[in-house]
Amino acid sequence: MKYLFVGDVHNHSYIFEDVKRLDEKYKFNRIIFMGDYVDDWLTDNHNSLETLNTVFNLKENEPNKYTFLLGNHELSYLGYECSGHDYNLDDVMTNKLKENIDKLNFYTVVKCNDKDYVCTHAGITNDYIKNMLDEENNWQKQLENINNDKLNNLYMLSVVSSSRGGNCPFSSFVWADYTEHIYYNKIEKPIVPYQIIGHTPVKTVLDENNFIFIDTHSTYRDGRPFGDKSYLMWDEDIFKIIS
Repeated sequence: MKYLFVGDVHNHSYIFEDVKRLDEKYKFNRIIFMGDYVDDWLTDNHNSLETLNTVFNLKENEPNKYTFLLGNHELSYLGYECSGHDYNLDDVMTNKLKENIDKLNFYTVVKCNDKDYVCTHAGITNDYIKNMLDEENNWQKQLENINNDKLNNLYMLSVVSSSRGGNCPFSSFVWADYTEHIYYNKIEKPIVPYQIIGHTPVKTVLDENNFIFIDTHSTYRDGRPFGDKSYLMWDEDIFKIIS
């Protein structure tokens, strides 16, 4: 099996062109986008609507190939606003997302050899499982139930810690910061030991003890690239960084 993992898009249309080019070369079985398709420093919601149309068309045309995870910037148009929220065309954005919510996933799991990598926008912390789910009562099944009734469970994604400007002691899996994972993973063993994560900008694809961070397409406010625009690929039995 061959998988491609794609970091946050934020209206960077070249990413879809890259994905098409890489898919023609490698013939991926699955392509997984990590969320945050909309909003960027130098774009507005007209661009965001174009991006959402591209996302939903890809999913509709090849539903088994493409997985699109929901990010905090999509959540911001569904009643839980975040920094970068653009009020222009707000109602149109909200309706577009609600109408197509079943084309987005809260999470997905990918098997890489004998390891199950859980993919979410920002990563699942132990504190989230302990406080929002039930560690002793099959938290995986609970996560599946939340995913199957997305609009009624958006509040489960709204908790934000001080690491991202909130006032909660922990963050959800669309808000957790890289620093939260690194700090808490030194204190106790992760309940979810293998994860692939976007959300926090990194210079290049970064593997921190089986927590792999892939948001390499983010930019500074003036549009200069922060990361190297790389992608993560699983090719039969090994992870590779490609561009």
